[in-house]
Amino acid sequence: MGFITFGGEENPPEQKQKTDPPKEEVKIHQKRELSDGDLKTIADTLMSKSQEGLAAIEELKGTMEQIAAAAEESAGAAEESLSAVTQIKQNSKLLEKEAIEVSETAQKLQELLESLSEDIEESAAGMKKTADTAVNIAEKSEKLFEASKNITNAVNLITKLAKKTSLLALNAAIEAARAKEKGKSFTVMASEIRAMASRANNHAQAIKEIVGNIQERIRTIRDGILLVKEEMEKASSSSGEASEKMKKLVEFMDSFMAQIQEMLRAIEKTVNEIEILQQGAETIAAAAEESASAVAEVTNTISMQVQAFSQTEEAAVMIKNLVYKLSSGDNEAVAHELAAASEELASSVEELERSMEQVVEALDQIEQAAEISKNDATKNAHVAEKCVEYIKESKDIVSRLFESIKWVEKEFGEILEKLRAVKESAQNNSKIAEERKIDLNYVKSRINSLNNTIRKIELAIVQTAALSINGAVEAIRIGELGEGFSEVSNDIRELAITSEENLDKVIVIIDEVQEENDIIAVEINNIILTQDRENEKLQRVENELLRNKENIQAVKTKIEVFLKSIEEMLTALEQTKIASDQIKEAAELSHKNAVESKEAATIILNITRDMNTAITTISSFANKLV
Repeated sequence: MGFITFGGEENPPEQKQKTDPPKEEVKIHQKRELSDGDLKTIADTLMSKSQEGLAAIEELKGTMEQIAAAAEESAGAAEESLSAVTQIKQNSKLLEKEAIEVSETAQKLQELLESLSEDIEESAAGMKKTADTAVNIAEKSEKLFEASKNITNAVNLITKLAKKTSLLALNAAIEAARAKEKGKSFTVMASEIRAMASRANNHAQAIKEIVGNIQERIRTIRDGILLVKEEMEKASSSSGEASEKMKKLVEFMDSFMAQIQEMLRAIEKTVNEIEILQQGAETIAAAAEESASAVAEVTNTISMQVQAFSQTEEAAVMIKNLVYKLSSGDNEAVAHELAAASEELASSVEELERSMEQVVEALDQIEQAAEISKNDATKNAHVAEKCVEYIKESKDIVSRLFESIKWVEKEFGEILEKLRAVKESAQNNSKIAEERKIDLNYVKSRINSLNNTIRKIELAIVQTAALSINGAVEAIRIGELGEGFSEVSNDIRELAITSEENLDKVIVIIDEVQEENDIIAVEINNIILTQDRENEKLQRVENELLRNKENIQAVKTKIEVFLKSIEEMLTALEQTKIASDQIKEAAELSHKNAVESKEAATIILNITRDMNTAITTISSFANKLV
């Protein structure tokens, strides 16, 4: 803004007394005297207003510099807040993704546990069934053992009968000797009967030995099967305990999944609120940037206006001096100078007025931006508080989930240990059953040997019976001398018949033993097949558990990381809330300063308008005087 530099005295000149003024000068003087007091008052007012405006603009400049510094700081804080909220938003999306991954992994784990729970329950039932089968086999082996004792008893009787037959054969030999020449055939028969009796006795001893071997193996089978039964009962009990633990785990997983769903809902609410938080942060940042730009512009304008007002003050001083000069009766040239100076000053003041109107308008925008920032910061502080509440809720849930997954991990380990013990027991039982199967095959082979020996005894008994019949016939033929031999022959035949009856009992018992042995072999084979099947199932279950133990560890690790992420987000949100509160306070202060500055700018605007009015009046008077 340029101003004319005026010459002349700065202070009003003293009034001089004149006599007989020219006619034209008197006319001017008369016109001047009509507005003398008004012009001086107006000039004083102009001077006062220019000084008042300069002081006000200086003060406004200082205030605007403070507002500018605060606006720049607020813009920086808003930008940092926006950056932080943007990062929080990205982290919240990752957090949501991690939460979904945890949920999916836990869901798969729950489904697997349900499936494995059924397998373990079936395995427990299979073990119980095997134990019951073992009990049944043990009972049958006991019966088998008792049957073998009956064989021994029957064979002992046959042995006694063989000994009696041998004694009777000796009596027959004596009777034959008594008959002398006629008893020679009796001697041969008696000798053969004694040989048959001796053979039967030897075979009976062999049978007793075979039966002893069979009994020994049956005892081994019985003891082994009882051991299988005890092991199976333990395994069934352990498997049952594992099954119960697994059922509890499955039931617990329902609660675990419910907690995860609760956590997902809390995270989802947090993510939604963070979206709102980001929108608010963007608005605040935009408003802060706009406000900072406006403040910078206003500050720059006001800095220029300080100089303009200073120049205006100088011009006002000059105009005041010219007014005083004009009233002192100086020549008409002063009036021309006053009119020109007033016109130029009027132009400058009008420019000041226009720029102050722009300043007022800019301050109005700053006030509105501050209001927006204040409202959005208030809203963001509230949203951040809700986010903090939701994230704390999530943290509590995740903390519970972490404790829960540790318990699941512990239970998982115990289930694995029990199943390993069950599997080891089942493998041992399979081994014992295989050994007992060998024993049963041995018993079967010995029963075949027993049958062969029985047939030999049976042959000896038949031959003995035949010889006794021949002896009885021969005794009848020789008459009185054969009576003793006939009686002995009849006794031998009776013993042979009794031996044969006992032998038939032995054969029946052996058949029963054979049948029971075959049944036990089938049942033991079934135990082996069942155990092999259960072993395969237990191995599969163990493999699945081991694989999912790693999954549980992965879930645990995810939850640990998740918990850390939540804690970091909680800290960030708490800081965001503090930042929002600070931005709100800064916005409130900016709003207050903007209102006050606008009021000051309005006062300055009014001053420029008053100055403009005064200058217009002076210029109008000066133009009339020219």
